[in-house]
Amino acid sequence: MEGFNGKILLASHENPDADTIGSACALYLFLKKLGKNVKLGCKDGVPYFVDFLPASRDFIKLPTEEEFDLCIVVDAAHKGRIGAPVKAKQFMRIDHHKGGEFYGEQDLIDVEAPATAAVVHYLLSNWKPELIDRDIATCIYTGLVGDTGFFTNSNTDAKTLKLAALLAERYKVDPHYVAVNIKERNPLGRFKLLSKVLDTLELHAGGKIASMYVLKEWLDETGTSYEDTEGFVNYARGIEGVDVALFIVERPQEGVWKISLRSKEKTDVSVICEKFGGGGHKYAAGCKIPRTKELNEVKRELLEEIEKQMRLQGVIKEEGIKTDSG
Repeated sequence: MEGFNGKILLASHENPDADTIGSACALYLFLKKLGKNVKLGCKDGVPYFVDFLPASRDFIKLPTEEEFDLCIVVDAAHKGRIGAPVKAKQFMRIDHHKGGEFYGEQDLIDVEAPATAAVVHYLLSNWKPELIDRDIATCIYTGLVGDTGFFTNSNTDAKTLKLAALLAERYKVDPHYVAVNIKERNPLGRFKLLSKVLDTLELHAGGKIASMYVLKEWLDETGTSYEDTEGFVNYARGIEGVDVALFIVERPQEGVWKISLRSKEKTDVSVICEKFGGGGHKYAAGCKIPRTKELNEVKRELLEEIEKQMRLQGVIKEEGIKTDSG
């Protein structure tokens, strides 16, 4: 890309999280320093909890009529995850998800990386490390803490902590500043919505699976948006004895139920989501199911597949799934 002088789009995935936004912003700031003609793009707005990042307000809304010479898909297994059509002569992928689409030898994918932000750091530090500054490092750090749950998820290891320490020591990233902005700027409506969601909590398969859901009408009632549901699935995963958490979000404007699965330790949930046309990581994955199906049917199908895979993976052995709480 050193001699590339075309128009570049850095495309984040739809329903963006800290990793896709942080990674895209870091790349954007770096490429701007190189004098590249580059833009940031996302189908959805930047969530409030990462709008403190440098360049976070530079995103254009996708789709756009503008045509690009190169579209770099950031933190997504395929361009379909952008959620909107992109006019580009060629595509490239920078990611840490397994599988997906591959666009050429220039793709940079590390399925062992804890976050795409770590892949971005590898790229930039082996390209022109002298261009990395505090703003770029803060974007990378934000992506890192987003996908590791502030270093509490199973993808946290010694390398992850060393990278965080490097960003803080060499580039003066302020971990407290990042934590406050991500975790402690919640609107009141988010907690009112959480109250409704927690009322849907049920345990299944002898307490090894927990499920919750959110309806669009509750967002309207509480004055919240879909970004306010970020992290809700972790409340279900946090219950003692639960290994898989299921979170279903009604998205009528897209005609789908958006599904999030989280595994605490033993179950590979990416395999489950792949059965429904989605994917992700071993411990965090997602998919979409057409809203032509009723919530109860969607929930039943997902629970059956989750239990089936938990049996195949040796996580559970007892027969019969429990679809009632407790």
